[in-house]
Amino acid sequence: MKRFLFFLAVLPALWACEPEPDNLRLLDQLVVSTNYDPDTQFADFGTYTIATDTIGYVSNTSRDTIWTFTTAQPYPRSVIKAVREQMDAKGFTYVDRDEDPDVGMNIYIIENLNLFQQVYYPNYYSNYYGYGGYYYYPIVQTYAQNTATLVVEMIDLKNRNANNQVKIVWNAYMGDVVNSVNYEQQSVDAIETAFDQSPYLH
Repeated sequence: MKRFLFFLAVLPALWACEPEPDNLRLLDQLVVSTNYDPDTQFADFGTYTIATDTIGYVSNTSRDTIWTFTTAQPYPRSVIKAVREQMDAKGFTYVDRDEDPDVGMNIYIIENLNLFQQVYYPNYYSNYYGYGGYYYYPIVQTYAQNTATLVVEMIDLKNRNANNQVKIVWNAYMGDVVNSVNYEQQSVDAIETAFDQSPYLH
């Protein structure tokens, strides 16, 4: 009998310890996807260049096409610093643009604001208290979905083609930046993850 009572006492405690997903923890990491050109010999690259305080901004809204560092908006410099740290850790050396770098690192945000509308037509009512049938005006519900992806690209500046065109040899997509809890720190963490899962870079 005592064993049975002990089991009943422990059972609620086991239920209380059952793992449940924390809604905030579900948003504390960005999804990271990396791609690379299998024909590229990354070991042939030694130097890189990158902007110091500006990243690109691609959007279907009226926002600017660049995002420049300010005291109130430190995000651009934070992600640039994170990329530089990862490139340095991979053995690359930073040089200015005019020093003929082997690769260029490009960073930008892609933001999409999509609006969806649903139209509902309430039921038609007929012969209500002897009057003719009638119906309500249609109801329009509007939904907005805003997503943003952080993109980092490695551009081969060393092997230009005959038309002086360059090729993207590696990129990383990280999102969703807009709906993350702490998008600046999570972007920095995502950049580290992108380089960690790309051991072929050096």
